[in-house]
Amino acid sequence: MPAYRLSRDAREDVKEVTRYTLTNWGEGVLEKYIGGLTKTFEAIGDGSVPWRSFSSRFPDLLATKYRYHYVFYITEGLDKPGIIGVIHERRDIVNRLSERLT
Repeated sequence: MPAYRLSRDAREDVKEVTRYTLTNWGEGVLEKYIGGLTKTFEAIGDGSVPWRSFSSRFPDLLATKYRYHYVFYITEGLDKPGIIGVIHERRDIVNRLSERLT
């Protein structure tokens, strides 16, 4: 059982990454990329990932990066880290997160 939880939004983000990567880069790249994201999620779960606080407005929101995607998560008050977003670096991160945090 994973030591982290993916929110519904984060699961949708991973599906979007999967569709895009498979369509544009193929199955081999998809397997490597999703494998890397999964390792990042596991590192979040065991506390071994390098992280930083994302916002002074939301000090409990932490972020780490895997290649081209930022992974946003919360640990405060949870038994397992809750991953709330997997957002590409070129997306409007603030707007996408604000919808999830309000």
